[in-house]
Amino acid sequence: MSRHKDAGLTLLVALLLIIAALVQPAVPAHAAAEAQSAMQQPKVLLLYDSLAAGTPREGNVREVQRQLAAYHLQVTVAALDRYEQGMMTAFPNVITVINASDLKLSQNKPYIEDLDRYNGQYLHIGYQPPVRLEQALQLSTGLAEEESATLTAGAFRSEDLKLLQVPYITSSKAEREYGSLFLKNSGRKVPYAVSSGNFTYIPYLEKGNASVLAAAAVLKDWLEAAPAAGPYLVIKEIYPFSDLALLEELAGRLYEAGIPFTASVRPVFSNTDFPAMQRYLKALKVVQAKNGSILVNAPTLMPSINSSDHTLGGKMSGFINLLAGNGVAPLGMGAEAFWTYDKEYAAAGMVFFDSVVLFPDENVIHMEETNVSASFASSLYSITPEFLQSLKHEGKAMPQLPMDAAVTVNLPEDEAGLALLLQTVDDLWITFADYKQADHTVATDTNTVSSADGVVIVNGSTINIDYVPEIVSSDYQYKEEQFKSFKTLFSVQSKFFIVVITVALLLFGGLLTVGYRLYRKKYLK
Repeated sequence: MSRHKDAGLTLLVALLLIIAALVQPAVPAHAAAEAQSAMQQPKVLLLYDSLAAGTPREGNVREVQRQLAAYHLQVTVAALDRYEQGMMTAFPNVITVINASDLKLSQNKPYIEDLDRYNGQYLHIGYQPPVRLEQALQLSTGLAEEESATLTAGAFRSEDLKLLQVPYITSSKAEREYGSLFLKNSGRKVPYAVSSGNFTYIPYLEKGNASVLAAAAVLKDWLEAAPAAGPYLVIKEIYPFSDLALLEELAGRLYEAGIPFTASVRPVFSNTDFPAMQRYLKALKVVQAKNGSILVNAPTLMPSINSSDHTLGGKMSGFINLLAGNGVAPLGMGAEAFWTYDKEYAAAGMVFFDSVVLFPDENVIHMEETNVSASFASSLYSITPEFLQSLKHEGKAMPQLPMDAAVTVNLPEDEAGLALLLQTVDDLWITFADYKQADHTVATDTNTVSSADGVVIVNGSTINIDYVPEIVSSDYQYKEEQFKSFKTLFSVQSKFFIVVITVALLLFGGLLTVGYRLYRKKYLK
């Protein structure tokens, strides 16, 4: 009897487990794909001693973060003074940036002990290369106290650099050397960076000169990254209240010149039925018709952002659906780089996209900051025409950049700015790539937009980019007309009260006149 009872109980438990599995909510396919991708995503640990505020090296940690994003990596950032034993063992790649020349790494025992046992790829940037790296590269270094130098990075170079307290490589027996640094005062020419086996050393990285591209080339080799995509031309700072006629003219001029481009457009979360929004959509369809691609730009953040406001996901999804429903196909997102280091922004605002263009940080306002970045299948490093024009290279044509890149410009404000922008693009001598030739996917609960080989597909159907502009009527009732069933009654009442008040005033005036005369006669007696 007991045996039958146990068998029955086992059968009941199994039946309950099956029912529980059946009633569990299904995981969306795109969420499962994201989880699988996250598990397989290459990861890098980025350590630093300081952010070098107020020195020429300020911003170089952020620079490394942006470059790693362009190589589609998930990055964990940590300060060395918070390093914990065993931290680096979970990462196949580790980078350390040392910006303080007087720091003694040997005093950080957990870090040194882990590094001595570390078997992954290690890259050191700046001062104080660790002993194990020096031994592996047979490295000797010097210090340029105050030097004028020329830095060569592949086909690019920066001349007349002013080096202050900059370390450089005096000798090594490395397997590979990258670029060169010519010190004019001493007449010495030394390698920019060196690498052997698991160890790589970059003495110098400073934003705004050729060291940015030199470091990117080293990272590309260090990570064994695929050939660079792009560059792409990206136009940003496009709003519904921008000069949309100028945007359409710019699209037409670029189309006539055979230059593909991408427009990063600001989203609209309310009043989307207004004529201004219809004109916005019309302009974006003109952009598409002129061989332009569309990105959804991150919304503008306010300093007073409410940390309990979790409506961003619904708002972004709604705007994507609005675009797709009106024949506009967004293929990615444009955002400042810090968005990828914010849990709320990445999870709610960027989750719909597998492709992004990351702009330099200008207005950093975090909602829930994290030290682990979100990563994307396509992630472009934003670079300005002014930076490219500051570099020297042989020949007119711009050499290939080492990382996936976007040359970013703002929408001009007038005809003069338009002419200047077109001239600047022409002077760069760049053959820009077409964004929709690459694979991109944007997905919400109701719409899926994708591109490949120049074909854009919305919900399984190829989008028709042929568009004849229409005039949007400004005859729009912005406020609903009030209910009017009592209009006649109120009109009659108004007229009645006007008559009553008029009669009362006349009567009162007559009484005043009579009273005045009576008192006047009495006074004269």
